[in-house]
Amino acid sequence: MATTEIRLVRSRKLRVASTPLAIAVIVALVVAMSVFPVRSYINQRNLIAQKEIEFAQYEDVIENLQDQVTYLKTEAGLQDAIRTQLGYLRFNERRLPMMDMPALSTTLPERWPYTIVSTMLLVRSLESAKKAAQGEISLQPFTP
Repeated sequence: MATTEIRLVRSRKLRVASTPLAIAVIVALVVAMSVFPVRSYINQRNLIAQKEIEFAQYEDVIENLQDQVTYLKTEAGLQDAIRTQLGYLRFNERRLPMMDMPALSTTLPERWPYTIVSTMLLVRSLESAKKAAQGEISLQPFTP
């Protein structure tokens, strides 16, 4: 009995020429079926990790806001919010400035508008020094 081979391509030359093409098609299929899904999986995994970090940060913000709401529901929290955010004081309270005056340079140019200002600053600082020598406390020495 003779064995009959069934071949897709009968010519040997054509078979040798089509073999690299068939290998390229097989490699392309393997890449399409394995490499691209793995890359998509890795990208999705990284994206999910970033979203989980953002979600945890949002949970922290929500927890802080909930703590603030709980504090504002108390009497002390309400009084604190009225005092700090709205600026209201109780009838027996008085507001005093507690910050020192900033250390600014008083060296001004020696020409017309600045000479007047320099003279006024000198007079005010002398008055403030005089009050300090007498033991008086001046809260705002450079205001009229």
